[in-house]
Amino acid sequence: MFWSLKKSLLVGTAMSLLATSSVAQDVTLTALNGDVTIEGELLSFDGAVYTLGTVLGTLTLDADMVRCDGAGCPVTTSQASEFRISGSRTLSKDLIPSLLRTYGSDKIDAFGAINRTAAQAGAANYEVVSTSGDMIAAVDIAPSNTTDGLSDLLRGEATIALASRPARNREARAFEEAGLGDIRATQNEHIVALDGLLLVTSPDNPVRAITEQNAALAFAGRITNWAELGGPDAPINIYVRDTNSGIREVFDNLLMRPNGLQIANNVILVQSDEALSQIVAVDPNGLGFTNFADGDGAKALAIEGVCGLQTPPNAFTIKTEEYPLTRLLYMYTATDRLPVHAKGMLDFALSEEAQGLISEAGFIDQTIREASVDSQGLRVASAVVANRDFSTFPQLQQMMEQLISSDRLSTTFRFETGSSNLDARAQDDIVRLARLLSSDAYRNKEAVFVGFTDSVGDPELNRQLSERRAGQVVQELLDENPDLQSNVALQTIGYGEISPLGCNETNTGRRINRRVEVWVRDVVARN
Repeated sequence: MFWSLKKSLLVGTAMSLLATSSVAQDVTLTALNGDVTIEGELLSFDGAVYTLGTVLGTLTLDADMVRCDGAGCPVTTSQASEFRISGSRTLSKDLIPSLLRTYGSDKIDAFGAINRTAAQAGAANYEVVSTSGDMIAAVDIAPSNTTDGLSDLLRGEATIALASRPARNREARAFEEAGLGDIRATQNEHIVALDGLLLVTSPDNPVRAITEQNAALAFAGRITNWAELGGPDAPINIYVRDTNSGIREVFDNLLMRPNGLQIANNVILVQSDEALSQIVAVDPNGLGFTNFADGDGAKALAIEGVCGLQTPPNAFTIKTEEYPLTRLLYMYTATDRLPVHAKGMLDFALSEEAQGLISEAGFIDQTIREASVDSQGLRVASAVVANRDFSTFPQLQQMMEQLISSDRLSTTFRFETGSSNLDARAQDDIVRLARLLSSDAYRNKEAVFVGFTDSVGDPELNRQLSERRAGQVVQELLDENPDLQSNVALQTIGYGEISPLGCNETNTGRRINRRVEVWVRDVVARN
């Protein structure tokens, strides 16, 4: 990397000087904001961490966070945290710079200024300077795409890779073969936000919903008239982003490739997601795709499954991953030993404090929200429509009696395919939910964990499986916070396959249906 040689030379010089010193010498380490000063014997310095012998015992401090004064200080007394972030334009355009600025101004009050300068190949360099004028961090943000970002991370040319899709199997194998371990492990794969791919048309177009297959056929030029989609007798004007855009790659991955199709050549190319929404909004015959953040003005179509279930795109259905064209946005790392401010910014990006910035940037944050049972009317209607076996209606009635006075939380737990292990997002949500349910807002309430499955297999065995999965989530919560039950009552129920949110005829629908929902209510509400 551009800083590797410089840092190696500084570390080598510092270690050499310390090695030749026969007696540890007194130094003073001062926090860059001047608030804390620690005196003691400098026992060692490895280029990143000071080890200091003090009256309080042996202390270790990150070199990036302090200034060293005294004859025993190594040559590198104000080593900057230098790192590069590479990958998805979707994230690097607005969100990452916003996170960096806020991390600098709110989390490290020693930051005096953050200056942006142009770098090579469209990258941006941010120089972070302390109030005393010391360089604290130099950060390159290089927008490209997910594939290039992961390649940079693999080659050691980036510290963090930004991705608008999960790492592919072949990419994960490349990291393992390079001795970098499992890139998809919890410590390396970090979900920073969610997004929804919207299929948009004009508000003047009467069509309200479209199937994924028909959408793919329309973009492939196989369906060319709105009448074939239940609309007027009019040609379909297709608007798409250019092939180098991140959203085009996501659209191909989510919609076109699963249907074995490619976007037709005779489409209208648009240079930005915002422009696409604006153009489609005024074209009654237009059809395009855009991010959730950029759908203003145009009308987003609900996705209709092959079984007739419809799912509208909104913040809640994207948070619960019920909207079929939901995508997760990632930050990947390949080592536990990150530059201190790379680690600090990553931790900040995943924190509750950053969720507002994620929302402001137009993405769906991971803050847990509530939705009343009234707003879940579509899922109730879907459950009735989907259950054509009248023998299941007593179960359906029991479910509604249980949930009628409850609010649903957006946290929805799912498991790795073919496994009893919670998936990566669910593991993060265990921490979030444990924190939320232990707060005063939920004191003396009851949280009901409701398990569901797809329709594959024996219905009674599915019901038992769904109840076990609900119990497993509760156990994971108690492992996270053993005292949780002193604040909120916990209950588990399994309803198996009786309330599908997706069509069990498809892989996507079955994945959506295998879930554990969380509902909360006042304890007195059921009496």
